[in-house]
Amino acid sequence: MSLKHALLGFINYGPMTGYELKKFFDTSVAHFWNAELSQIYPALKAMESEGLVEMKVEVQEDRPNRKVYSITEPGRRELLGWLAKPSEREQVREPILIKVFFGSSLSKQELISVLQNCADETRTALTYLQHAHQFVDKFVESIGLEHEALFWQLTIDCGLKVHRAELDWTEEAIQKITAADDSIFENERHGYEGVNDIRSAMEALDRVKSLMPGALSGADTYLHSATSPAEQPAAKAKAKVAGR
Repeated sequence: MSLKHALLGFINYGPMTGYELKKFFDTSVAHFWNAELSQIYPALKAMESEGLVEMKVEVQEDRPNRKVYSITEPGRRELLGWLAKPSEREQVREPILIKVFFGSSLSKQELISVLQNCADETRTALTYLQHAHQFVDKFVESIGLEHEALFWQLTIDCGLKVHRAELDWTEEAIQKITAADDSIFENERHGYEGVNDIRSAMEALDRVKSLMPGALSGADTYLHSATSPAEQPAAKAKAKVAGR
């Protein structure tokens, strides 16, 4: 997602300063998209140079002057065009899954502690989102945007479902790890004692893939769609090297 388009979306509601845009971010879309003032102001300057927004200085006698940004017709066309396009898949990076993937290097209790911390953070996020429904209803009413409530609430619904699924997975993972044999934890070595063994593992992987051609069907499409256009040439080059 482009910060530019998020800013255009908010400014389309009405003229705003950079500070007001930051407050809107923090009270409406923070559960799935965050932006700092250090990112917002340069983006606004670039958008002004592109003719997507225009800035006017409002002089204030008792306070610093306000730089207020309004959307232009080209800016509105840019926003509507982007909104109507199919959404590009973002590449997902989950640190907790990397920790679990290499979890055999930890003691059982260390890995359980990592997962319990993840579960606690997820419960906090769920509590926030559960209260967010009521907040949105009151907020849109107070600023005269009642017609936006459905769309804002849908993003909260998504966050609730994702976090509930994450909490379910975490709690189930803790149960499975607790029940697992202690001998599989705190492994300092993992069976690879040199490049020959690594090559054997890669050969075994190729054999398994050839025996199960449908097991990873669609993976290339999925992974390519999760790669930005700028990254795709490099990703293809890596794939060619890996295939040698």
